[in-house]
Amino acid sequence: MIQIQSLSKTYNYKKPNAFKALDNISLEIKDGELVAIIGRSGAGKSTLLHIIGCIDTFEEGSYKIDGEDIHNIGDKKLAVIRNQKVGIVMQDFALIEDYNVLENVKLPLYFAHKKSKGAEKAAREALEKVGISDLAQKSVNKLSGGQKQRVAIARAIVNDPSFILADEPTGALDTKTSSEIMALFKKLNSDGKTVIIITHDLSIADQCKRKIEISDGRITASA
Repeated sequence: MIQIQSLSKTYNYKKPNAFKALDNISLEIKDGELVAIIGRSGAGKSTLLHIIGCIDTFEEGSYKIDGEDIHNIGDKKLAVIRNQKVGIVMQDFALIEDYNVLENVKLPLYFAHKKSKGAEKAAREALEKVGISDLAQKSVNKLSGGQKQRVAIARAIVNDPSFILADEPTGALDTKTSSEIMALFKKLNSDGKTVIIITHDLSIADQCKRKIEISDGRITASA
């Protein structure tokens, strides 16, 4: 479960050029939800994504993952939480082009110090879940955009995280492939995985069970 209470984020904090990107944000996302966080460019979506994904810090308020408050904890422990609790899917895939599919999916397991045999098994199971087990040995630079996004999703779920955080996951894809990727997210959600999708595309948001709208760093609607 994700619990954010009265959270504010200011860039260049306490400097003359300070800019408040998030202003008194409060939200809760329960286990098993499929949620869209929507808003225009500059609304604060990316900042919120970075905080939920434990990539960025904040100055005021609290943020808990599964009851653990992550504010002011050390970098080493934060890295462990990020590796074990959060599965991130980026719009540009963020894959290593010179690696094959299986090697890309195994990367989070290296950071988790999982033994080689166990890592291989977990990575192949993740590829099976996203429907591309037959591409395990194929070089990433030979894949289509949709295939790359499936690899990115497999990498995100390989550590069985508490939730998947997807940043504009269909933004670089055509309409047909976007539909396939959304169907995959919905299948993962129906299997019990919490999925949070950051998007400006209302057609994508409308497929989620709940929408949280952000504007000028504030939540303006949640339904």
